[in-house]
Amino acid sequence: MQQQAAQREYFNLHTNGIGYLNRIRWVEAKGRGRRSEPFLACSISALRGSSDDVQYTYFDLRVSGQDAIELVRGLEAEVNQNRKVLVSFRIADIYPHTYERQVRDAQGRPTSQMEQAALIKGRLILINSVKVDGELVYTRPESEPFADAEHQQHEEAGSTDGITAAHAPEARQPQGQAQRPQAQRRPFQPGNIGNGQPSNRQYGSRQPAGAY
Repeated sequence: MQQQAAQREYFNLHTNGIGYLNRIRWVEAKGRGRRSEPFLACSISALRGSSDDVQYTYFDLRVSGQDAIELVRGLEAEVNQNRKVLVSFRIADIYPHTYERQVRDAQGRPTSQMEQAALIKGRLILINSVKVDGELVYTRPESEPFADAEHQQHEEAGSTDGITAAHAPEARQPQGQAQRPQAQRRPFQPGNIGNGQPSNRQYGSRQPAGAY
C-alpha cells in the first residue's frame, strides 16, 4: 500500500516540430531551495503551414535534461552571431502566458502605450537534429535513450515563470524558408557546430548565471 501511495502518475503533453532557435540565456528563478537555482532558457520560432507561406508560432522555453542543455549551450555562439539555427524539437507541458508590452510605432520605436500580448511557455526536452545555415550538424542517434529527459522534466523544481514578460520575444519572423532536416546520421562533435572548426567552448558544465 505504501509503495502504491508513493508512486506518481504523469500526463505528458508533447509538441513536436521544427523551428529557429533564439534567445539562449540563463534565468534567475524566484523561489527557495532548488526553485531558486538559475536555469537555461531559449525561444523557438516554430514553423507551420505551407512552405510557400510559412507561419510561425513562438515558444519561450526552459531547457530540461542534460543532453538538451549541452546542445543548446553548444549553439549559443551561433545564435548570438545571428546564424540560422534550425532545430527539430520536442516540447513538454506547454501553457499560455499573457503579459503587457509597449506598443511600437511604424518605425519600431517604443511608445508610451501598452498592449496585451501572449506567448506559449513549456520545457524543451529533446532535440532530434540541428541545421546551421542550412548545414546538418547534428542528428540524435536512434539508439540513444530518452528516459532521462522524460524523468527530469517532472522532477525539476521551478518553471518557466522566471522568464519575465519584459524579456518576452517580439513578433519577429526569421528570413528565408526552411526544410525539414534530412534523415542523415551524423555524430555530434562538441565544439564543431556550424563551422567544422574546433572551439574552446566547453560543453556540459554550468556557466555562471548572467543577465538575459
